[in-house]
Amino acid sequence: MLKYFLKRINKLVTLNDDETTKLSNLIKIKSYKKGEVILKLNKINKKLYFINDGLVKVSFLKENKEFVMRFFYKHEFCAVLDSLTTHQPSNYTITVLADVSLIEIDFAELKKLATQYHAFEKIVSGITSMATRMMMSRIRELLETDAHQRYLNFLEHNSHLMPLISLKDLSAYLGISQVSLSRIRAKI
Repeated sequence: MLKYFLKRINKLVTLNDDETTKLSNLIKIKSYKKGEVILKLNKINKKLYFINDGLVKVSFLKENKEFVMRFFYKHEFCAVLDSLTTHQPSNYTITVLADVSLIEIDFAELKKLATQYHAFEKIVSGITSMATRMMMSRIRELLETDAHQRYLNFLEHNSHLMPLISLKDLSAYLGISQVSLSRIRAKI
């Protein structure tokens, strides 16, 4: 279970044996069933997650309408970055879409190690930077492409997720109604 996690960490920084042990001591392995909520609205995101298997969505409600910001699939880090880094209540919810096994790390403990070890400082900054780049890419896509192109982009990069995602969640991710999504799909 740790194999892919450590492989992903080693893309950010190469850890020595002592650092690997210290990181391993922070890890908790958790499982969640489809429909469970990992992070509730207005709760502070204190954990960094690494998805071993399964799928989650990060979403928010506005005027009783759900908007899906992102899906996180296996071998990806997951968190609500602004809540994680500012210790403010989250405006988002993390919900399980397909049974999940994940690694959970207390972010405060990881940051404490970052004050003592340069390698952990690189991990924290690397994960934060990666999440920022992905969010900027998501915002750019929403602002610069129409719904049809967003759907095509999703199919191109995430077609493996289609069996796991409801049309409701997909339309909420694309920022369109289910009726509009059906029309787009009918044209393809």
